[in-house]
Amino acid sequence: MREKMIRTPEGMRDKLRDECAARRKCEAGVFELFQKQKFSEVSTPVLERYELFSRIGSPISEEMMVKVIGRDGRICVLRPDNTAPIARLAATRLQNEPLPLKLWYAQPVYRADGNGFSEIRQAGIEIIGGRPRSHKVLYLARRAAERYYGQTPHIEVSHAGILQKLFRQMKLDDTETERALSLIGRKNFADLGDEFPGADDLVKLVRLSGGMDALDEAEQTVGVNLSDELAILRNLLKETQGRQVSVDFSLAPLLGYYTGLFFRGYIDGAAGAVLSGGWYGNVMKQLGRDAPAVGFAIHLE
Repeated sequence: MREKMIRTPEGMRDKLRDECAARRKCEAGVFELFQKQKFSEVSTPVLERYELFSRIGSPISEEMMVKVIGRDGRICVLRPDNTAPIARLAATRLQNEPLPLKLWYAQPVYRADGNGFSEIRQAGIEIIGGRPRSHKVLYLARRAAERYYGQTPHIEVSHAGILQKLFRQMKLDDTETERALSLIGRKNFADLGDEFPGADDLVKLVRLSGGMDALDEAEQTVGVNLSDELAILRNLLKETQGRQVSVDFSLAPLLGYYTGLFFRGYIDGAAGAVLSGGWYGNVMKQLGRDAPAVGFAIHLE
């Protein structure tokens, strides 16, 4: 009797010669860009302690992590995110290195979803310490995406402090905050208004997107003082001259993880964002090395 063929787990797939060659060619341009900008390459283990991601409040939900039990009985996960392991590296083996640390990587992340498992190869940078200009970080992200995808991404940006202030005004607890972020992320603004009394300002805000006009309207229509956050966004639009960059107040970050600007990039023909990033200083503080940090990742798929 012929034995049944063993195939890859659901959601995973093999990559053959032509696809590998094409990907390597595209990746080479990205790697060259990072190296020319004086970033140092690092690599982290495919297995990490689950504790790392639970401590920092990872943007990847626990349900999406692929877990295994280590020989010591502690829970480990297949690397679901690249930022946290590199932040751990900066806080441990690189703790005595002078700041800023400029690091780049190219390695996959692994996640579980309704379709099985997924392996997503990413390349990105992390800057630990120092205060790089926001428009320069976005410029580097755009150039990296251009080299890989052959087209300039459109970047949407917001500021984590904006939703934090509105949620505080509404006195939302953690469960309510998570629900509100879920509705905003799905752009379900009707249910957002129905489920949360007093959400008028929030609903008005998350419907806004665009350039300087969106910032002006936010300033005029929202009762909470957002002058500091809007000034940062206004300055960014001026520095980028609005080229392929716009504000979208419906971007829903994981509050407590991102601490300032955060962004996503989109290209024609892609179902979702092909790059994402932001400022995450709290992560470094939780890992024992208090330093500002920013990074982004490009999805190499």
